[in-house]
Parts: sequence; structure tokens; C-alpha cells
Amino acid sequence: SLFKNFQVRERYRLQLRGEFFNLTNTATFGNPGGNIAAGDFGVVRSLATNSGPRQVQFALKVSF
Repeated sequence: SLFKNFQVRERYRLQLRGEFFNLTNTATFGNPGGNIAAGDFGVVRSLATNSGPRQVQFALKVSF
């Protein structure tokens, strides 16, 4: 995450915040097939469960 604080007045502050998840959009592959007798031994056919698309969110926080 990246954020920047701004002092507006003596009692007021703003915080601009950006959070990035999977910024490089890199795939996380699952385990390869482990059955030696199968024709697809060693072939990766799935993605890991925690691999998601790129996500970006922005927020503005006001403190007083």
C-alpha cells in the first residue's frame, strides 16, 4: 500500500491511500500430476487457490 497524509487545518487531516493486490498479475500454479501411470504425469493443469486477478483500491480518510 501507498499513502500520503495532508494536514488541512490544525484539527483536520486527510489521508489518500492506494492498495494493490497481485500488482504484477503473476499466476501461482498448482501442483503437477503425481500419478506415474497416468499420461499427464508432471503436467500442471490448475492454478493455486490463492491466485487471484490484479486488484487496486483507493481510499480517502478524513480525521478530525
